[in-house]
Amino acid sequence: MSLSLLPSDGYGRMDVFMTASGPASKAAQACISCRKQKRKCDKTLPMCALCARMGRQCDYTDTPAPPTADDLAVLQARLADLENRLSAANANATNSHSPGTGGTGSSPDVNMEPSPPASTNTIAAPSETDHSTTGSGSTRINSWLGGPLWTAPQGASNFPSAIFLDIDCFKWAGMHIPKPNVHVPAEVFAILTNAPTTIQDATASYFDSIHPWFPIISKKRMSIGTSLQEGGPDIAMLFLAMKLVAFPSNHATGIPPAQDPLYMSSKRFLSLLEASGCLSLAHLQAKILVTIYELGHAIYPSAWMSIGSCARYMDIIGLPSFKESSTFLGSVTTWTEMEERRRCWWAVYILDRILCLGNKKRFALPEEPDDHFLLPVDDDAWDNGDPARSLQMGVQTALEQPQGPFARLAQGAIMISNILTHCRDRIAMFRKGQVDTSDPEQAIARVQSLLDTINTYTEITSSELLQTATTNNNNSGSSPDSSSSQGPAKQYSYFARLTPRCLATSAAILLYDAYACPENLCDGPSPLGSDSFPPKQPFQLQMQVTAVKGLRTSSLAMRELSLEMLDNVLLPSAQQKISPLCLDGLYCAVASLHWLFKEGGEQCIGEALADVRTCMGRLGMRWSLGRVYGELMGFHDVTIGMALRSL
Repeated sequence: MSLSLLPSDGYGRMDVFMTASGPASKAAQACISCRKQKRKCDKTLPMCALCARMGRQCDYTDTPAPPTADDLAVLQARLADLENRLSAANANATNSHSPGTGGTGSSPDVNMEPSPPASTNTIAAPSETDHSTTGSGSTRINSWLGGPLWTAPQGASNFPSAIFLDIDCFKWAGMHIPKPNVHVPAEVFAILTNAPTTIQDATASYFDSIHPWFPIISKKRMSIGTSLQEGGPDIAMLFLAMKLVAFPSNHATGIPPAQDPLYMSSKRFLSLLEASGCLSLAHLQAKILVTIYELGHAIYPSAWMSIGSCARYMDIIGLPSFKESSTFLGSVTTWTEMEERRRCWWAVYILDRILCLGNKKRFALPEEPDDHFLLPVDDDAWDNGDPARSLQMGVQTALEQPQGPFARLAQGAIMISNILTHCRDRIAMFRKGQVDTSDPEQAIARVQSLLDTINTYTEITSSELLQTATTNNNNSGSSPDSSSSQGPAKQYSYFARLTPRCLATSAAILLYDAYACPENLCDGPSPLGSDSFPPKQPFQLQMQVTAVKGLRTSSLAMRELSLEMLDNVLLPSAQQKISPLCLDGLYCAVASLHWLFKEGGEQCIGEALADVRTCMGRLGMRWSLGRVYGELMGFHDVTIGMALRSL
C-alpha cells in the first residue's frame, strides 16, 4: 500500500484526504487569491478555475493564509529562546529574592518579544505567553507545540442539535450532517510524515502486530484506497491511532505511557474531532484503538471513560443496525464495508466486557446481541474481500462449529457477560445479607450450565491454539506468528488464537471464585454478622468443592500456557504481537495460585506461581499493564509473608 501525504495548504488539508464531490457548487464569495489580485473568480468549489490553472492554493475563507513551515520554525525558535530566558531569569530571581524587591527579580519583559504572525485555525499554533504569575512571581508560558489541550474547531460548529433534542424532527425535516469544519493539526501531520516511522511504516506494523488478534479495519478497503477517498481528517486520526498501538512505548525514556507525546496528541485530536461534530466509522475505529492503548498500559480512569464514549458514539451513529447507521455513515455498498461496521460493534462489546472483569461494574454497552445477530465472518475471507467464503453464523451457533479468532473472541465476550451478570446478582444477594433460598436443583442447573459452556470453550480454544502452533512449527522456516493460507482452512496466527484461550481462563476463574469462598462476596463483614451464616446446604458444599478444584485446574493449566508463551515471545518482533487482553487471564491465575499456596503451601503451586509471574513480567515489556499487575502481586506477597511469620 502506497500512501503519500502532500500538504495542499501548509499544514492543514492533505491531498490524500480530499474526497471526490458531486456536481460543482459555488462559494458565497471570491477566493482570497483572486481578491488580492482583483481578478474575476468563478467561485467554483473546491477550487476556482484560475487557481486550478495556476496550481496555487484556493481558499474561500476570510482568514489569512496559514503559516508556512518556515514561519513555524521561527515560532519554535522564538519560543525556545523565551523559555531559556525565563528559566534563567527565574533562577536569578530565586537566588537574589528579597522582600523588598517585589519577588520578580530581573525577569525579562516578555512583551518586548515580537509577536508571532497571525495564525489560522488550520493548524494548532504555539500558544501565546501566559502572563499569569505563581506565588513566587515567576511568569509561566505554555510551551506545548500543538497548543492547549482543548482547541476550538475551525469556525462555529453547525452540527444539527435536533439529533439529540428531537430525532423525529431531524428525520422529518430531512436535515443532514455537514462535514466537520476541522483540518489536520500541524503536530499530527509531523508525526505521520516524519521519519523514521512514516505512515507506511505505521500501517504495515499495525496489520502485522495488532490486526491478527483484533481485526476491525478492513485491510482490503485500505489497500485499494476506498477508506482514504471516503474520509477526511478522521482518516489522519485513524492513522495516528494505528501508530499509537502498533509501536510499543519506550520504557527506557522514563516517560509514562499516559504522558507519551503520541498519546497526548491522539487525545487532543480526538477531542478536536468530537468538538467539530465528526461522525464517521474511521473516527470510531480510532477511538477503539486508543482505548486498547489505554487498556494495555493501564491508563485509568481514561480507559474506563473511553469505552463509554465508544458505546455512546455507536448509539448515535446507529450501529449495529445498518439501516440506522446509513443515515450518518451513508449506505453500505459492499459486503466488506458491512462486515467492517459489524466488527466495530463487536470490538466495543468485547472491550467493554473485558474492562469489567476486575471491578464487576455495569456495562457501558448494556444490550446483548439478539439471537439473530451475526458473529464476525472468517477473518481471512474478510481480509481478502472474498464474499464467497462469508459464511455468516449467528450468536446461537454451537461452540463446536469452527470459527475464526475474532468470532471466538466475540463468543468469549458473550460468555463473560453472562458470568459477570450472574456474579453481580450473587454479590448483591450476599451484600444484602440474603441467602440462596432458591430451589437447589435450579441453582445447580444454572451454575452447571455456565460451567459446561466454560469447559467447552476452554477445550475448543486450547485445541485450536495447539493445532495452530503445531502446524506453524511443522512448516519449514515458519515462526509461531506466521500463518499459512494453503488448504481449505486458514491456519491463523498463534497470537490470534492465544487471545481467546486466555479469555477462557479469565471467565473460568471469575465464576469459580464466586463459589470457592462465598463469604468474601460480602465485601467485608456480613450484615448478618460473621457468625450469622447458616450452615451450608449439601448443594452449596458441592459447589464449593467443585469451585476449588476448578481454580486449581485452571491456574495450573495457565502455568503450562505461560511456559509456551515465554518460548514464543523471546524475540522483540514476536513480543510486539502479543495482545494485552491476555494479561487478565495471567493475573487471575496468579491470584488463585497465591491463595492456594497460602492455604496448602504446596511446592508445585509455588513453582507454577513463579512461572506465571515470569511470563507476566516478560509481557510487561510490551504492555505496561503487565507491570501494573506485577505491582498488585506485591500485595499478595505481603499477605503470604505475614501468614508465614504467624506460623
